[in-house]
Amino acid sequence: MEALLAQYGFGGLGGRSQQDDEEEEQPWVEEEEEAEEGEAAGLSFGADTAEVLRRIRSATLWFVSQLCEGRLSDIQLVNQAPQADDSGSGTQPRPLRATAAPQRCLSLLGRHPESAEQVARLWVLLSLVHDQLMRGEQATQRELWYKLKTCEVFRSPRDVGEAVQDAISLLQVPRSALGITASSKGLVAGRLVIHDRRTGTETDCIVSGSGGVAIPGDIARITGDYAFQTDAQLILVIEKDAVFQRLLQQRFFDTAPCILVTGKGVPDLASRRVAFLSCLSSAFPNLPLVGLVDWNPAGCNILCIYRFGSQRMGLESPHYALPALRWLGARSGQLREADADAFQELTARDRSQATNLAASLATAAPEWAAELQAMLASGSKAEIEALDTVGSAADLPDLLLRCLEQGDCI
Repeated sequence: MEALLAQYGFGGLGGRSQQDDEEEEQPWVEEEEEAEEGEAAGLSFGADTAEVLRRIRSATLWFVSQLCEGRLSDIQLVNQAPQADDSGSGTQPRPLRATAAPQRCLSLLGRHPESAEQVARLWVLLSLVHDQLMRGEQATQRELWYKLKTCEVFRSPRDVGEAVQDAISLLQVPRSALGITASSKGLVAGRLVIHDRRTGTETDCIVSGSGGVAIPGDIARITGDYAFQTDAQLILVIEKDAVFQRLLQQRFFDTAPCILVTGKGVPDLASRRVAFLSCLSSAFPNLPLVGLVDWNPAGCNILCIYRFGSQRMGLESPHYALPALRWLGARSGQLREADADAFQELTARDRSQATNLAASLATAAPEWAAELQAMLASGSKAEIEALDTVGSAADLPDLLLRCLEQGDCI
């Protein structure tokens, strides 16, 4: 059995015998060589369906063999992004918060029933993913929730999200390799032509109509099939769909040659609508990448998710982070002459979020931290639309253009 397991790459993920509850086996070590302490765990973004199926079957074989030998398994999962270089060079994105140990153990022996339920959710999800891959099907995470919610251990969509992250960590492949897509929510417009190599079609985003071009939820399609062409001079990431639609209708991309992208709020994995922006940034590394968000803690947090990644994305996060992103607006200096009624008072939750973010950003992005401190000092916040009240001839596109021409970004 051990030789068979080794052949499939699962020499053991750790476990304890029911007969000796106190003696714990060593954590699983890969067959080729043990990773050195602190070495970043990387995902296999090139893994095809056959390889993913092999890993699922290998993991299942190992798990069942442990049960047959009377062991209740402790499954070690690497589920956090590696720590960034702390040398101060600024060449790599930094985590927003100091993280705990880079491994999390799912145990059937935990003192709380949740431990066993997490393990159960992982294997139920892997069974569903395996069946879908065998049929050549894909599903969004929400669709997985509707399929799994009749199962007793899945009580909320969050349980599905955590199980997906656990599967990613166990198998060391991205969610796209598991056939898990994102709902299409983001939009793109402006000076960009998208070539779809799979279908042979091309989409000119400058003549996309009044609403913009929807960013597909299939990350594998974005990363594998799309090629881009542009004469833009920058990429503008916009928090709110209403502002995106306004700049689109006013053809802001004619005045300031740019690509407009919105995730309609908190960015998801598809637009970052993560993968799309990451591909754009990689295709055009010399194009400045700037963000336009509300001047409030939630807006800053959205910028942080774009720039540094999200803890919820686990090991996928550093692959899609946008470390070159800069904050165009709205900012305190731009709002000095805004109407008083354009501001709202910070709530207790706002203050808590701003305080935590400012502390996290003190080293990674000190100018962003200073904006949060300015919010806290003023006790107020404002939306992007507050910029319309600045000056006698207030106009958001003109103000943005002026800031861009002056390089007024942080």
